[in-house]
Amino acid sequence: RGRMGPDPTDMKSIRILNRIVTWTSEGIEYEADQRHAEIIVQQMGLTPTCRTHETPSTKVDKLDIRNDTGIEELQGLDATQYRALVARGNFLAQDRSDIRFAVKELSRRMAKPRVRDIASLERFARYLALRPRLVTKYCKQGPLKTVVGWSDSDWAGCPETRKSTSGGVIMIGSHVIRTWSTTQSVIATSSGEAEFYAMVKTGSQLLGIKAMLADMGM
Repeated sequence: RGRMGPDPTDMKSIRILNRIVTWTSEGIEYEADQRHAEIIVQQMGLTPTCRTHETPSTKVDKLDIRNDTGIEELQGLDATQYRALVARGNFLAQDRSDIRFAVKELSRRMAKPRVRDIASLERFARYLALRPRLVTKYCKQGPLKTVVGWSDSDWAGCPETRKSTSGGVIMIGSHVIRTWSTTQSVIATSSGEAEFYAMVKTGSQLLGIKAMLADMGM
């Protein structure tokens, strides 16, 4: 496709698997494939002037759970569309840390989507209508010898299963290298236990990044 670099003969922008990588005087910019966001917004029937949301998700209303509101399972084309749009969101979340939690929660209902899950998907689509693009900038920085990881968790964040979510980010200087949002496999009995599981996952991810950098001679 070409060679990127600072020389006048080098290319300054290349599309790789519909991601756009751009070479600038300040560093490198990486943009996620915006087609998926556009398709999700369009297939949810939203217009350019529709009401939008500043956040891609919200916590499940505990009152709805107690009242068993919206637990009817989607059927036919509705279930198919839900799975298709969430799959697009899952692909997009690889490059967008801002939607990881929302997509993770939507993906948990892929097998048996319910009526109440449509409302969550619609909120996600309204957020994408407001923020259809995300560009990650990797500005120039000097050599660094430290990889930093941050972890967090919400204790019993899911009111239905009482499971917690582990979130984390790995950085080298000001560069975000990896992010994640995953549901913990066990039910933590305290906030300290939930934080411990999140910290262990971050530590394992850090060791993996460290090993990869060592293979690259860094």
